Amino acid sequence: MKLEDDPFVEDAAEKVISEFSSSLAQFAFKSEPSTPVKEPRRSPRKATRTSYADTNRLRQSPSKKRVLYFDNDDDDKVLVKPSGSPSKKQKRGFAPPEVYAHLKLLPDYLKPCLDIVFCGINPGQQSAKMGHHFGHPTNHFWPCLHQGGITPTRLHPTEDHTLPERFNIGLTNLVDRPTAEQKELAKAELKAGVSPFLAKIQSYQPRIVAFVGLDISKTVRDAVLPSQKSTPVKPGILPFKIQHSVSEGSSSSAPVSETLFFAMPSSSGLVVQYQLTAKIKIFRSLYECLEQVKSGSFDTGSFVTVDVPNVVEPEVTPGPSVSPLEPVDLSLVKAEEEPKAEVPICNPTETLDTES
Repeated sequence: MKLEDDPFVEDAAEKVISEFSSSLAQFAFKSEPSTPVKEPRRSPRKATRTSYADTNRLRQSPSKKRVLYFDNDDDDKVLVKPSGSPSKKQKRGFAPPEVYAHLKLLPDYLKPCLDIVFCGINPGQQSAKMGHHFGHPTNHFWPCLHQGGITPTRLHPTEDHTLPERFNIGLTNLVDRPTAEQKELAKAELKAGVSPFLAKIQSYQPRIVAFVGLDISKTVRDAVLPSQKSTPVKPGILPFKIQHSVSEGSSSSAPVSETLFFAMPSSSGLVVQYQLTAKIKIFRSLYECLEQVKSGSFDTGSFVTVDVPNVVEPEVTPGPSVSPLEPVDLSLVKAEEEPKAEVPICNPTETLDTES
């Protein structure tokens, strides 16, 4: 009998194989129980992806509205920051004289027979602090004066006192007291200033008076031409004049026989209706009118002649009429809005292109 056929040997072999397999089993690989993998920590800003359109939509909040305020030198409206901004500018109302009593008044710079007298509504707070007309750094008056051809060089506000002697130009205001904004003046103050202003012009006899601000232009126009109260004022020559009697033996080589009046918008750098290029063209139109007046080619035959002593200040509604010698009522109407930008004219039949 062969060895491999022996049952005893076969059982012993199976036993050895089983024991050997059991001994190998202790070296077998055992996997650890799986643990959940944590997601990497993400910033809340990167948790979701936002499209460019969504970002723009979030930035343009409908609750932030743009509002209008007035510049501190003149009467034109300006755009300011959205209403939700922490630096929102508060709207101003009437301010009694004692509010700005610490500011100095600005002097007039006048002499007889000037070519142009520029008349502002009243000194701005910055101009009063500086002590010079149109002193706010953003004001366009001085660059327009040069680029409009009226002065050969660009002047600084501190040179305002040199205008009469150097360039035959004068400066004055309808109301003397300074304020931060035009809205802080009572409307009665403006109306009360018309008669003294016209008497001043009659005394100094300039060729042209240029109103720096359409609101002041309308105030004076309505006082001398009450029938046109409902008509807005546009930049350009106004249809009235002051006639002067030229005395014999006058020392002036070209005596001034009449004074014309020219309307222009505020020279503030923050106005929304008129930008710098449009203002320069209006100053250029003023210069062209002056040249025509000096040459005698400007026809004023259809203009209304103002009888200065008989100019009566319009009544204020509500309230009684106001005399220049009486205290001004402090609760009066809001400032009127400037009309939209119009083409300035020298002659009523001529127009100027105001596009840059």
